[in-house]
Amino acid sequence: MFDNSISDMFVIFLSVAVPVGFGYLFFRLIKPKVDTGNKSYYFAQLFLAWSIFISTSLTMRPFLIVQDSNTLMFWVLPSFVFGLLATIIGFVYGKFR
Repeated sequence: MFDNSISDMFVIFLSVAVPVGFGYLFFRLIKPKVDTGNKSYYFAQLFLAWSIFISTSLTMRPFLIVQDSNTLMFWVLPSFVFGLLATIIGFVYGKFR
């Protein structure tokens, strides 16, 4: 009985750690490395990085369990929509800051 609960806890840990790890990887790839002086593009890219990190961390888990096109779209479409909205909001925020 004790061995089964440890393996269940390990699976739960992996189902949380892997999406957060991929989200952090995407965040590091998208986040601006240096401030270029253009605040609108800087904030657009920064908001995009944060939205991809959050949406990947929250919606990638079903794709890890069942790799098919439905669960892939469940992960990609919200990431795309929230990324687009975050980019627009970040651009406007940087424009008026």
